[in-house]
Amino acid sequence: MSGVPRATGPARGPLAALDGVPGLRGTLVRSALAALAQAAGLVLLAAGLAHAVGRAAGYAEGAVLPPLAAAAAGAALRAGAGAVGDLLAARDARRAEEQLRERLLARLAVSPAAVEAAGGAGPAAVLATTRLADLAPGLATYLPALASTLVVPPALLVVLAATDLLSAVLVAVTLPLVPLFMVLVGLTTRDGTTASARALDRIAAHVAELVRGLPVLVGLGRAAEQAHALAELGDAARRRTLATLRLAFLSSLVLELIATLSVALVAVTAGLRLVHGDLPLTVALTALLLAPEAFAPLRALGAAHHANEAATLAAAEARAVLAADDGPAVLTAAGPDDDPRGADVAVRGLAVHHPGRGVPALPPVDLEVRPGELVALAGRSGSGKSTLLAALAGVLPPSATVGGTVSGVPAGAVAWVPQHPRTTGPTVADELRRHAGAEPGVDELVAEAYVVEALARVGASGLAGRACETLSPGELQRVALARALVRVRRGARLLLLDEPTAHLDAAATDRVAAVLASLRGAVTALLVTHDPALATLADRTVELPAPPAAATAAAAEAAPPPSPASPAAPPFPASPAASAPPRSAISAASAAHPAEIADLGGEGRAAGWPRRALLRAVLAGTASSGAGVALTAVSGYLIVRAAEMPPILTLMVAIVGVRFFGIGRALLRWLERMSAHDAALRQAASLRVRVWRALAAQGIAADRTPGTALARVVGDVGLVQDLSVRVLPPALVAGTVTAGTLAAMALLSPAAAAAAAAVLGLAVAGVLAAHRRVDAGAARTEGELRVAALRDATTLLAGAADLRAHGLAARTATVLAAVGRSRGRASATASRAAALGTALIGLGTGVAAVAATAVGASAGVEGPTLAVLALAPLALADPLGGLVGALQRRGALTDAHRRLDAVLTAPVPADPTDPRPAPAPVREVTVASLRAGWPGGPDVLRGLDAAAAADGGWLVVRGPSGSGKSTLLAVLMAALRPRTGRYAMADVDTAHLTGDAVRSRLAWLPQEAHVFSSTIRANLALAAPRGELAGPAGEARMRAALIAAGLGGLLASLPDGLDTPVGAGGTALSGGERRRLAAARAMLADRDVVLLDEPTAHLDPPTAAALVRDLREALAGRVVVCVTHDDAVAAPGDRLVRLGGAGRPAPGAPAVGDRGTPADGTSPFAPVRIAEMVRRRGQNQG
Repeated sequence: MSGVPRATGPARGPLAALDGVPGLRGTLVRSALAALAQAAGLVLLAAGLAHAVGRAAGYAEGAVLPPLAAAAAGAALRAGAGAVGDLLAARDARRAEEQLRERLLARLAVSPAAVEAAGGAGPAAVLATTRLADLAPGLATYLPALASTLVVPPALLVVLAATDLLSAVLVAVTLPLVPLFMVLVGLTTRDGTTASARALDRIAAHVAELVRGLPVLVGLGRAAEQAHALAELGDAARRRTLATLRLAFLSSLVLELIATLSVALVAVTAGLRLVHGDLPLTVALTALLLAPEAFAPLRALGAAHHANEAATLAAAEARAVLAADDGPAVLTAAGPDDDPRGADVAVRGLAVHHPGRGVPALPPVDLEVRPGELVALAGRSGSGKSTLLAALAGVLPPSATVGGTVSGVPAGAVAWVPQHPRTTGPTVADELRRHAGAEPGVDELVAEAYVVEALARVGASGLAGRACETLSPGELQRVALARALVRVRRGARLLLLDEPTAHLDAAATDRVAAVLASLRGAVTALLVTHDPALATLADRTVELPAPPAAATAAAAEAAPPPSPASPAAPPFPASPAASAPPRSAISAASAAHPAEIADLGGEGRAAGWPRRALLRAVLAGTASSGAGVALTAVSGYLIVRAAEMPPILTLMVAIVGVRFFGIGRALLRWLERMSAHDAALRQAASLRVRVWRALAAQGIAADRTPGTALARVVGDVGLVQDLSVRVLPPALVAGTVTAGTLAAMALLSPAAAAAAAAVLGLAVAGVLAAHRRVDAGAARTEGELRVAALRDATTLLAGAADLRAHGLAARTATVLAAVGRSRGRASATASRAAALGTALIGLGTGVAAVAATAVGASAGVEGPTLAVLALAPLALADPLGGLVGALQRRGALTDAHRRLDAVLTAPVPADPTDPRPAPAPVREVTVASLRAGWPGGPDVLRGLDAAAAADGGWLVVRGPSGSGKSTLLAVLMAALRPRTGRYAMADVDTAHLTGDAVRSRLAWLPQEAHVFSSTIRANLALAAPRGELAGPAGEARMRAALIAAGLGGLLASLPDGLDTPVGAGGTALSGGERRRLAAARAMLADRDVVLLDEPTAHLDPPTAAALVRDLREALAGRVVVCVTHDDAVAAPGDRLVRLGGAGRPAPGAPAVGDRGTPADGTSPFAPVRIAEMVRRRGQNQG
């Protein structure tokens, strides 16, 4: 984590999130003034209704209409002031969020140390989007509540004291208890809130790693098992969050009980004084209406506290990330920048060390490259070639320790082709446009011309409209080279190429060679390649010394096997061990955020469908709101009935009812909130697992873009979690409680109930109109943009290294800032609609009370009954207020479900209805007359016949790009089903086997063999079921596999051995070391059939030959299908299949003899074209 501590809680109190925002004092002053205006309206409303009821009941003189008019004016003032206060608070909170988010995104885009401080690309993106998106709503709720708490209770106490001193004293005595309990509960739940935020980070990091490594998990048959780990993470997050919420909501419960007891005391004491004639009815009613409102701001503050705590924590963590130290960097010195031939680079003593490595990733090296020179870097795998290029490109991981100096590397004028390119654009053309760095409206046409030219030069014009996530590794390499060519056209003077042809066929390699030849003398270039023919294009070759680890490799690989007395097992036994599995952390080299890559075992607590919890929430919410209405109505009845001075015993039922409904409302409200959050968290956990299972079922055909995956699993699932309990339950509660209240009023006075219903109907109609006219889908758009921001931020941060190398990361961050501003505008519109809707509900309930009072008074309704009719509509403000949010959130919830359904219902290969068990053992695999293609596309393979047997050598598949090699592997893994023809394992047609049954018999080493951000041990443990590679026996197997893969020397040089972290994406390993680690993982899988996809990519020839030799020895007796462009892979006895451009055996392909060579004795794989190009160039120069 680069020594950057994560924030553990709010750093500067409740307003820490607004630190640095101009006008904070003005914000609080405006909110306080709005709150005072609301309080004035409340006093006017309460006094008006009290005097109207008193006059109508004959306890005061005067007409009823004037106080009712005053009450209506008070309702209007209260509603209008509340709307203004909400709008002002929302505006200021939105400004705070936007400013902080833009600063954070800009920092994350240019600083890998900041990304690491946030916990990795996934958690960083979640922090900058999803978590900071809660900042504005949290503060918009908290600021008005805080301002109201500061000014409204004192003001109401003054009014109460002037009205009834005893009631004011009772309220004043109990009021200070509320903030005391709030502080105590807040201190208790702060750590729980932090832990809940960490849980979301863990899930984000876990999902990002799983999706990037999906091909590996599919190839090892471990994809479905990861659902257990994801379920465990989700269930742990649910339990931790509920434990925190249980205490947090306890604060509201205590507050409700204190307020209820206080109001009950006011009602009872007022009633007793009324019975004895010591208090006027109008005064008692006014005190009764004002007493609970003194506690209302504190109730609002308590409800907003939890949201503000999470928002403040997010803001504090954002500031910690902003303050993260960038760590050591390469010391650079300026060089001449006016040479048209390119940069003049000088490297002096450059050395790089990674944590946990006993030897340097790059030993001290000196190098000079003259302007316009093309220098090839050669050396064994692990000698530091890629590390040297990464240092020159400025993309070393922040944990690396760097020494030495570099001069002549022009800032922002570097073009880089990495081994494993990362894209950030949706399509290939968009990707190149982004790397062209054109200024909008200035040179876009020029940049477009460069894009078209670059794609044509690398032979990738047909890829322009392709989505980047659908590119094969070879196609991705060509796109990366096209990006570099665009940068050269934009003025880059130093070109860095790291294995640009590792995944390319001969024709594509020739194009790369032609491009390099055309750039000679126009740009300074450093080329890392293990292709001898490509290296001959260089002006000179610099050999980097062999890595120190190689010195011990021979000894490690020649070490005798464990003695018979040793507990270690043979290298690749079939029987499992019975120990606990190794635990591994996804997040970057930090023990602070562990999450399991290996199967955690056990199904975890079943999340299930949360219908019961949701039903409990609706029932509890209905009962709680009903109890609130009953409390208000019974309190009014008690006061007016007491004014009639009846015997005290006749009031006992009402007195008990006040206490019952008051306590019941508090308890039911607590139950409602707990049930609702339990339902939401269970639904989210279930959805995450279902989405992952859907992605695993799609396998290699799934959209594996980290941004898209996080947008679904974290963004959309988070929206469903947040909105599911805020759409249907509030609507049901509002409808049920309102209907029940009006029905009860109709029993007392049908005319008054009809009047109240008419007014409330108009208010609800106004809310609907505001939703259609003012909101007009803004809230829905805001939800969509929120998820889009998470997707784009994740994509940007995952590919930020490539953008940083080209000096474009900061500019790209402005694109995300623009998305944030668009979301802010949508949020502002939605806030206006919400404020208007809330004001209409407040006005409607106030006017409904006035109307019911007026109609009841004119109908001669008795005083106690009239009090019920007057006060009951006021209590409907809370349940009806939920309709505003439910209307706004309905569209966003529907959209989130739609996007998730697209993943859950994506087509997957159909399994047979009556499947057979998988054959065992599998000694032969055959395809006959095979015709296959991808869904919605043409046939890629047509009429293919091939066979591989355990005792017949490897099946080596060759062919140009697009000839169907990857399609053949997909068919063999049952990711695609044959359209016609037959695919059989052990003479069993796979049409009768499920996809899982087929994959249970094979292991796949994909081209892009992802190394998970964990330890060597945890990466190897994925090869087998839980427990099989644990304990001494499992460790012996792991060590044997590493030695067989040529990593014995590396393992011997590591102080922590198998427990050495490999860094995010394996950055602590060289490209060749990552490849060999993946090969060791495939060996450990112990499957009958092994599929190898470019096993020697990124390896130098001696290491590649040694790896193939060791693979043949380790995989002896197994069926092996190897797709490769490497000439040296085929051996005597192999079966060779060359695919043509249409997925058929290449026309005119030479016959294959028993020794794996054509009958005419020539090699079908000789790289003659590059050599001929070099020969012609030499003739031209001569």
